[in-house]
Amino acid sequence: MKITQDVRAFALEQAERRCECTGDNCRHHRRGARCKRGLRDDDWKVYWRTESGGATRGNLEAWCPECFSNNFVAPREMVALLAVDIVGYTRLADDNQRKATTLKSVLRDVANRCAGDCGGRLVFDRLDDDILAEFSKSRDAIKAAQSLGSAFQEMALRLDLPTAELCGALHCGEVTRWRNGILVGDAVEVTMAVRRLAGVDQIVLTEPAAAPMKGKVELQPITHADVLEIPLVGGIWAMQF
Repeated sequence: MKITQDVRAFALEQAERRCECTGDNCRHHRRGARCKRGLRDDDWKVYWRTESGGATRGNLEAWCPECFSNNFVAPREMVALLAVDIVGYTRLADDNQRKATTLKSVLRDVANRCAGDCGGRLVFDRLDDDILAEFSKSRDAIKAAQSLGSAFQEMALRLDLPTAELCGALHCGEVTRWRNGILVGDAVEVTMAVRRLAGVDQIVLTEPAAAPMKGKVELQPITHADVLEIPLVGGIWAMQF
């Protein structure tokens, strides 16, 4: 739908000439209190109320410029990213698509629970195969990964699913967080690239992720021809799930 002056006028009246930011994502209104700014002249923005609401007038919100900027000019921040996948998933899917899909669902459910227990969360984005979770620190991600490995095997056995091993990667870097929770940036790409180097039951860590954990967990330096193609600073390390 084209945002014409008529449509903007409708959104303004619908908002009762007040900013409709409720603080769910706004850095100035974290607790859900609606912004108290009035909207005057043309110094305000419109945006969709929900992504699923469609391009309709009733799905538009009117926001003051400051709240709009706080929500949609995404800040950059440092996070620890943990990517996990099932080893040989394609082969498992070829053998039994239904059981392989169920196994992937089990991994997602277990990862969601383990990440939450360690102060992290799953990141749902364009990734179809890998499970990606974010944490504030490497040690939280490693703690989640260690509990995830055993919990995944126990749940798969209970549901009589095929035996499967995991592999993963951990990287610390800067990302941009969009309003819907999706993370983008080089750190995401590096994490997924490093995950491809992981062996069976192995987590590969980049230097930024491994540095604070040296001496606290058993880490082994590894080399791989593909490492030269990944924009890393320092070496990479490996540990067992």
